[in-house]
Amino acid sequence: MVLATALTAAGCVSVPRSGPIEKVEGPQPGWQNPVSVDVRPPGSGDKPKEIVEGYLRATSNYQPNYSVARQFLTGAAAETWRPEAGVSVYREDSIAERGNTVTLNGRLVGTLGADRAYTARDTSLEINFSLIEEPGGWRINNPPKKLMVAEYSFKSFYRSYDRYFVGNGTSLVPDPIYLPALSNPANAASALMKALLNGPSDWLKPAVTSAIPPNTSLSVDSVTITNNGIAEVPLSDPVLQLPDQQRGLLAAQVVYTLRQVTGVKGVLIKVNQQPYRVPWSDPNSQVISVDAIPQDMDPVPYVAGEELYAVQHGKVKRVTPTPDSPSLENLAGPQAGKNPVDALAVSVNNTDFAVTTNGRTVLRRGLITSGELSTLPLSGVTELLRPQFSRYGEIWDIGLAGDRQWIWRFTDDGKKITVDKIDLPVVRDQKVTAFRISPDGTRFALVRSAGNESKLWLGTIIRSDKITVDGWRVLNTTQTNMTQIHRIADIAWLDATELLVLGAADSTIAFAPFRVVDDASRITAQGNRENWDPAELAVSPWRQTAVIVDGSGHTWKYDGSLWLPFIKDQVQTVSDPS
Repeated sequence: MVLATALTAAGCVSVPRSGPIEKVEGPQPGWQNPVSVDVRPPGSGDKPKEIVEGYLRATSNYQPNYSVARQFLTGAAAETWRPEAGVSVYREDSIAERGNTVTLNGRLVGTLGADRAYTARDTSLEINFSLIEEPGGWRINNPPKKLMVAEYSFKSFYRSYDRYFVGNGTSLVPDPIYLPALSNPANAASALMKALLNGPSDWLKPAVTSAIPPNTSLSVDSVTITNNGIAEVPLSDPVLQLPDQQRGLLAAQVVYTLRQVTGVKGVLIKVNQQPYRVPWSDPNSQVISVDAIPQDMDPVPYVAGEELYAVQHGKVKRVTPTPDSPSLENLAGPQAGKNPVDALAVSVNNTDFAVTTNGRTVLRRGLITSGELSTLPLSGVTELLRPQFSRYGEIWDIGLAGDRQWIWRFTDDGKKITVDKIDLPVVRDQKVTAFRISPDGTRFALVRSAGNESKLWLGTIIRSDKITVDGWRVLNTTQTNMTQIHRIADIAWLDATELLVLGAADSTIAFAPFRVVDDASRITAQGNRENWDPAELAVSPWRQTAVIVDGSGHTWKYDGSLWLPFIKDQVQTVSDPS
């Protein structure tokens, strides 16, 4: 259904005339769902409503080329129907028959485009199926352009995977897609490789690149997996022209994409049936272990420790590493002097910090070791939000200049500081109240609030001659089939594709933490407590640790299941652990 009408194993074979007898794997079965679902073809006496119900069952459960689903269509409709066009995920309310017309009423929950990227929807759905009586019985003449997949089938039989592309020429960026949950690992690997070769989703494409040449394909149309867990990927000739640096990026993309498949321990890329040399591969076999890719390419930057800093009485302090009731200790240096610190950020490598001072009108930076602060070139700005360091050492912030909010980005090449003023689209009566940059440095999440209503937005950071943030879209956190979040106090990236959101259904309920996937396909509670009022988040995506600060300065740390009291001293704010 997903990326091709079928994935079949093929290749050139010759009959050996000599040599030892070796045990080999037999032919691998075709695509299959992890749960066997019986989808019967139409019966000769089926009424129009039964035909439509059978068609919907057939499209909800994957089959190669959807051969059973096509049997519910007229001959002409079956020839032009293209199930690979995408998926509509729906929740059925009723199916009514009136003459030769059958009407499906329900709710459109989400859609998959041709690129397999998920978009959350929450709209009413009405589809009128027109049927014609042919020699074999009633048949559908006007099938929907996309596959119709019932919500329960989507939750049961589809799985989220990531394809990996390259951000800023150096690190990997996940691009989530949905595929059927296939029980055969080789089939899942083949589908993922085809998805990777097809390139990134339309939304992410402007912000990433791929080291894989555009015309590259699987030369024998499938990936095989050996008994010892090596995924053999047969690529076509265009990859032969790549220099070592690009080969390394290509290998990272392929390995990260395929290591999601159960049982894959390594990858062997082949071209013209010969092992393809890439950096980090075994010099003899050319196999790339799934653990061989350097950590600095991971979508989530590696951090060696878990340093944490907080602001107390306007000064930046280090949180002592004592496991039981940590306390605060002073940093060296004068810091802001007469100008108390309002908000704090610490660099990924734990060497620098950035703060807002002077009532959130001045942005400063300093070294952790000395505490000395220098003022960044920014004037005439008010209402600066909490700044953030990206994985590339940039400092980002949002503030009010004139009558609107802007994004600022600061870079330091050791000689001078460069400032980029980046457009932030104005949305009437809504103000940005929080923002976070994804660990891979490619996606920009922010919260827009108006009164008691908040919206979670996501954009892409496009790093070209002129840096921009574009592709803005709203993540629907008020879907009727999930936990609803109408108010948002703060956000942070919990990992490469999920946000931790401090949200609430309405103004009568205290904020609580929720995990929100960056395509809004899932929203789940992340623990809770009684008698607290969370206001701010601090998260380490690498270590999967999170700290919450409430309005009174009390802190809690997540232990994997519970939020436990953390720092014994009251604080104003806490940095992301690094």
